[in-house]
Amino acid sequence: MTARTARKRLQPAERRGMILEEALRLFAQRHFSVVTVRDIALVCDINVGLLYHYFDNKDDLVRRALGHAIEQLVAGYEARRAAGTEPLAEILAWLDIHMELAPTLAQMVKLMADYASSGLRDDELDALIAGFYAREKELLEGALARGVAGGHFAPVDVPRTARRIGLMLDGIFYASASRGDDRIGDDIADLADFVRDLLGQRAEAAA
Repeated sequence: MTARTARKRLQPAERRGMILEEALRLFAQRHFSVVTVRDIALVCDINVGLLYHYFDNKDDLVRRALGHAIEQLVAGYEARRAAGTEPLAEILAWLDIHMELAPTLAQMVKLMADYASSGLRDDELDALIAGFYAREKELLEGALARGVAGGHFAPVDVPRTARRIGLMLDGIFYASASRGDDRIGDDIADLADFVRDLLGQRAEAAA
């Protein structure tokens, strides 16, 4: 009874966020193709009709759930990255926010993987995913280029290094799911150490 009352008092934006979080969880827990709108309404303890007040259909829910996770990641990164931040701090902020949001991002990665292997195509979903990786590429390449140009980093190949960091970050989430372990935070911390070594920062800090 208490849970029902609390949910009825949610503001529209809060209820929308709650629906998106539960939808993402279900899409990751099962396969997005088998989850129904009724399933989502049930776990949210709301009427199916109310859910349609917020979202057009299930396809819209899939898009918005993925977009909501991406928005949380980007907003968290921007909050950590103050103006004038050093290039290394920008890269580490990107890794740190992945650690902080690991449970949500693990669900996001699962949804993207299931979508990629489903054979289905959706222009909006494709654009969301492409936009996410384009943003990651831009921020990593930008920070790396500034660090190399300023003499702060070893003279690495910027595009290749940015891609390696992104691929390793993705791999951590995929490996956690396939291996069934719970090492995302530890593995990202190890990746941060690897990045420092690669850029010549750990030796510099020790000196």
